[in-house]
Amino acid sequence: MALDSLLIELLVCPEDKGSLWYFEEDALLYNPRLRRRYPIRDGIPVLLIAEGAVTDDATHEALTERFARSGVETGTGPAPAEPPASHG
Repeated sequence: MALDSLLIELLVCPEDKGSLWYFEEDALLYNPRLRRRYPIRDGIPVLLIAEGAVTDDATHEALTERFARSGVETGTGPAPAEPPASHG
């Protein structure tokens, strides 16, 4: 099940609040800055830091190449200049 394009543009990484790349065929959202993948289960993005998996170098390179070939412009915004302040 594909995610709505507006939803994809609104979703951000729960850790750095930056944009995510969407890979429909893999049912995942990817943060290339932190090299974290977030699953999409039953059409629902699981954007919990604990559910994010860090990718290895080869997977990162493969995802980066696939995203570049896709020509998609959304989800390419820069990460915030500073990480969000932790509370507590």
